[in-house]
Amino acid sequence: MASLFLVIGIILSVTSKWLQLRGQNDVGDLLVFPAAFFLGLALLFSLPFFKEWWEDPASRPKAYRFATFATVGVLSFQLFAWLLFGQGEWLGFLFLIPFLTCLYFVIRTVI
Repeated sequence: MASLFLVIGIILSVTSKWLQLRGQNDVGDLLVFPAAFFLGLALLFSLPFFKEWWEDPASRPKAYRFATFATVGVLSFQLFAWLLFGQGEWLGFLFLIPFLTCLYFVIRTVI
């Protein structure tokens, strides 16, 4: 599954950059978010401990919880960076709150 998520993420990233170069910045900017989501899932499915959780039906809820917090954390950080650095909006700092919350729960799930 990691390979599939990686291919989807790369295709979305390349499409995003291609659209930005063609002058369609809004659509290109929006495609970055699903690309980050799929690249995050590709990373998760390449981790040995996550694959063990996913394959064991008893620990699959733990894998779902971990994946949810990890992907929401990645998207929150992506929104923070896009708003603050790409758009110049200081409100992007607010997305650090869900990022740090998700980071706490990701660490707590692993430990």
